[in-house]
Amino acid sequence: MRGLLISLILILLFLPAGGQEQDPFRIIEELIEELAAVDEFDTDLESVYDELLNLLRYPVDLNSAGEEELRRLFFINELQMANLLRYRRERGRLASLFELQYIEGFSYDEIRKILPFVTVEEAMPVISLSPSAALRHGRHQLFVRAQQVLQQQRGYAPATEEELAAAPNSRYLGSPLKAYTRYRFNYRNQVQAGFVAEKDAGEEFLRGSNPYGFDYHTFHLQLNDLGRVKTITLGDYQASFGQGLVLWSGLAFGKSSNTLAIRKSPRGLQSYSSTDENMFFRGGGITLRLGEGAEGTLFASRKKIDASVSAIDEDGGILEVSALQNSGLHATPSQMAGKNILGETIMGGNLNYNHRLFRVGATVMGLEYDAVLNPPVRHYNQFDFRGSSNMTGGIDYQFSAGPVMFFGEGAMSSSGGKAFLAGATSTPAPRLSLSLLYRRYDRNYHAYFSNGFRENTRTANERGLYAGVVIHPYRRWKVSAYTDIFSFPWARYTAHAPSSGVEYFVQADFSHSRSLHMYWSFRHKFKPVNFPAGHHETRVLEDAGITRLRYHIGYFVSSTLELRNRAEMSLYRRESRSPERGYLLYQDVLYRPAGIPLSFAFRYGLFSTDSYDARIFAYENDVLYAFSIPAYYDKGFRTYLMTRYSAGPRTDLWIRYALTMLPERETIGTGLNEINGNRRSELKVQVRIRW
Repeated sequence: MRGLLISLILILLFLPAGGQEQDPFRIIEELIEELAAVDEFDTDLESVYDELLNLLRYPVDLNSAGEEELRRLFFINELQMANLLRYRRERGRLASLFELQYIEGFSYDEIRKILPFVTVEEAMPVISLSPSAALRHGRHQLFVRAQQVLQQQRGYAPATEEELAAAPNSRYLGSPLKAYTRYRFNYRNQVQAGFVAEKDAGEEFLRGSNPYGFDYHTFHLQLNDLGRVKTITLGDYQASFGQGLVLWSGLAFGKSSNTLAIRKSPRGLQSYSSTDENMFFRGGGITLRLGEGAEGTLFASRKKIDASVSAIDEDGGILEVSALQNSGLHATPSQMAGKNILGETIMGGNLNYNHRLFRVGATVMGLEYDAVLNPPVRHYNQFDFRGSSNMTGGIDYQFSAGPVMFFGEGAMSSSGGKAFLAGATSTPAPRLSLSLLYRRYDRNYHAYFSNGFRENTRTANERGLYAGVVIHPYRRWKVSAYTDIFSFPWARYTAHAPSSGVEYFVQADFSHSRSLHMYWSFRHKFKPVNFPAGHHETRVLEDAGITRLRYHIGYFVSSTLELRNRAEMSLYRRESRSPERGYLLYQDVLYRPAGIPLSFAFRYGLFSTDSYDARIFAYENDVLYAFSIPAYYDKGFRTYLMTRYSAGPRTDLWIRYALTMLPERETIGTGLNEINGNRRSELKVQVRIRW
């Protein structure tokens, strides 16, 4: 009776105007936009999509999930997790998902975003794997996508043989069409298989350098929960252990509006299906359950990677490379010259033990190249890795002491360089949660596949202290903030001397039922950079800082119509230049007609910036598994219209058109992407088939 009464009351409370039905894909887009709002480049958004879609198919049971299982819900914070576990201990099982509103720390808007990914029903039991059942009951998905810039870019302009002979890199080898194909198979999360094939704009297809079709391919097969075998993965995969100081090639977040999300939750071996052509392994791995709470993992990888050759032997064999190429683009002769020329071999393992009160683990990884990596020595890079082999090992831990969770990792590479990270999160009161993290990474610490918490572009040459807080002063209000103080003991590419900086972030969220959500955010980062040549005789660095202010509101006008508005301002200051400002205003309209399997997403945005340094980033709605977070700069407007049509329960069609107009410019873009004109438009079409 208690469960029925609570369910009836809360369902009525959560019914929006007009009986609004939640679209889980719209919620997925909202969650990704929140991640992209601050953490613009560190996150592999395709991995985020994969995880959210997997949660949609196999939701977390809030009544049985422990802390590690709850961490699959990476968009909830330490405060919410602690309060949920406390509520469950004190009151027992949740009778309804809508009972979340009685738990401190969950706003109306946050509950709305959580609902598609959780359940209070018992999870599916793990059963013995049957190949015939997997083939009969597995779920298949096939995506096919094509997109193209509609104006002619310089790299595709006609050229004579004489012109190409004189300047072979002045034109792209292939067509301007970008093509993408993706297939996924999933059976109860026990069997996962699939492949991705992609051709970037300008790359050849079915001819020249790619006679068999696409330029990039990835494939995977993963089996889970086979008795003592927790995971077997073959093909392309990622590996994530500890706090990322030795190895973390999977889903990870840096500083963001979720100011408590500083502790990584190791996910071990995971299949790979992203279009990033670098941060993955190719081979196989296995994770075994060794006993109560103990697990062991072994993995190996062998693949060819892109590099720039600097020395060869008499027979043409590669002796030395000067740099690794990470763009993944192979559209010009010079880019093709570096494709898949360097062999990379990796072996590693992890042991960990999980107890109710603590966790401890050890990770080791060895890497060897077929040639010596020897970049030209510069003042700022003289402690970077040089050689053909490297070994990295580390020990990680976490334990609870009252309301405080402590965690950390220490690591060392073959060079003798060390990396150390220690942090803590706590919920001292139901409406208050705190986080603290200290890191210290030596300038000669080398771990190519690491992804520790950092400000720098890699896990090296940094010291820092981060403090975050989340407060719920009133029922509908949430205030999140962090301060990060950091220093770089040695020079960097953009700062040729030791330097230090600081970053501040504050965001206030207000939710009024499920129909209205708004927030205000302030972000300021100060980080010295090089003085322009000739500006100062004795000083190497000058002060530089960027300040951003944002107001965002989203509201449902009716059950079928949602509006979103944003106003954002940026201010870039640098000693050698006058202050540079940027502004962005946009209106979003999301319309989903009742009774019709059709939806629309439209934006019109106006922007004006004094320079590229004052640019403003904004997430845009896009087709599934595609992402658009353009930098708005210069003066003009940008608009897009996207429609999604579901032709039955198994087929979906997306069409997206985007246009950027710069009225005061005669050209748009640079280099081979330059367009002779003041507009750039793109058309994108995608089809998904499920069976």
